[in-house]
Amino acid sequence: MQKLGWFLFIASFLPWLAILFIVPFLPLSIAEKTQIDVVLAVLAEVCFWLSVVILGKEVVTKYRRYLNPRYLWNKIRNFHRR
Repeated sequence: MQKLGWFLFIASFLPWLAILFIVPFLPLSIAEKTQIDVVLAVLAEVCFWLSVVILGKEVVTKYRRYLNPRYLWNKIRNFHRR
């Protein structure tokens, strides 16, 4: 069950990447792209919240902090200063 939770947690980020990097470049109308974006966003949220239920809030909060842009930016700045 734990593996399913981790799979869903990781899979919840993939639709957001598709929304940012794939969907804008598809040869579709704006309306079709919007529909795809909505479906992908809902899919991402469903996957994320199912993983929260399976893994528990504490685990997800701990690892989601590492994906916070502010945390990543501080890590890059601290690495660059060395």
